Amino acid sequence: MESKIIAKGDIQIEYYTSGAGPQNIICMHGHGRTVDDFIFLNDTDHKLILIVLPHHGNSKFPIEKIEKDPLSIIEFNQLFEQILDVESINDFHFVAFSQGGRFVLSLIPFHDGKIKSVHLISPDAMDYNSFYNKASRNRWARKLFKSWEDKPQRFIKFARIAKRLGLVRPKVFAFIQKFASNKESFQRASITWRGFRNIRPINDELKKVIARNDWRFVIIMGKYDQVIRTLQAESFLKKISQQDALIVIECGHDFFKEGNIDLLRPHIKI
Repeated sequence: MESKIIAKGDIQIEYYTSGAGPQNIICMHGHGRTVDDFIFLNDTDHKLILIVLPHHGNSKFPIEKIEKDPLSIIEFNQLFEQILDVESINDFHFVAFSQGGRFVLSLIPFHDGKIKSVHLISPDAMDYNSFYNKASRNRWARKLFKSWEDKPQRFIKFARIAKRLGLVRPKVFAFIQKFASNKESFQRASITWRGFRNIRPINDELKKVIARNDWRFVIIMGKYDQVIRTLQAESFLKKISQQDALIVIECGHDFFKEGNIDLLRPHIKI
């Protein structure tokens, strides 16, 4: 794979390309994941454009801007369009996982005439009113999270209390423990949680774009996924009038675990 960098002002995005087939697949990974998750899509018919999300790899956004001027979808789309220009891409398929799905859902209205299909794997940001998303929009909650960045064990204690109160599900608590297990991991989780709060789909716009196109739009969920639940996908799809777009496979949030890719692969129809 070839690594490339594009930049605009003080924002920098790294991406990789692989293959030279006639079909372009643009992929965006999940939080704490890498673009390697999508290598299973590599074949002679496709060219992969694997975008590294901000605060991962060599993709950068100024941390000092997060509180007062967080990343907007307008800014990200300007960089995304640079990638399309550099790679001479006129049309493409989207494949994204978890946090990457947050970005793709937000980008769709900007690229109505270029999209050929959308495959979202347990996408983030489907529930605007979840505790997780509501808290990110609260200035005091963000200050609290920032204060914990040097002492992630304090956050784990808070999450344990939230679990007892029923605000955090047990599997989500386990997910939290994973990302709060060390200082570096928790810092990135806190930074992206605070920094991506304005990257979210506008459901009415999304509904209109999907309705006037006949390209494939699917959301693939894990039957046992407790990080992002099937119930959230069902509610979201009802809001955008795409109830038939749901696919559920026999796994949790670990879609790229050996064995689970074989369950996922048949549903990525490009």
